[in-house]
Amino acid sequence: ELNREVAYKNLKPKYVGSALARRRFLFEGEVTGRLEHPGIVPVYGLGHDLLGEPYYAMRFVTGESLRDAVKAFHALP
Repeated sequence: ELNREVAYKNLKPKYVGSALARRRFLFEGEVTGRLEHPGIVPVYGLGHDLLGEPYYAMRFVTGESLRDAVKAFHALP
């Protein structure tokens, strides 16, 4: 909609049928969307796809992945 690159988050397929997982996912998106802090990626939008599954879009952050940062941290002496 806004013609910009975003990170897209949705439920893993194994949780799609879980009402509890859906509620938690939507709550996560709503709470994260209210937070304003330099260390928290902002949420740009929250919605449902064509199948009715929830998703949210966040700023796309480039750079080192969290996985690589954790590996580097644990590799330190």
